[in-house]
Amino acid sequence: MKQKARLNLNIDADLKEQTLNVLAQIGLDFTTAINVYFKKIVRDNKIPFELSATSYYSVEEVAGANWREGLDDIEDEWE
Repeated sequence: MKQKARLNLNIDADLKEQTLNVLAQIGLDFTTAINVYFKKIVRDNKIPFELSATSYYSVEEVAGANWREGLDDIEDEWE
């Protein structure tokens, strides 16, 4: 029999309740769900979803603070 280890963690109470509700619909408890998650990490050698810190740039960051200057002088073919 494999030796068991205890894992204690703190999470947001609302997140815990929401997760409990979803897991109940699937028929899993927290222990089983965490074991499935950890086994997937070990098997694939990665977290089983993409993590990113997407950075959205403002127009000012890309075109400069004065990007609006001169817009009225630009001729276009839409008028």
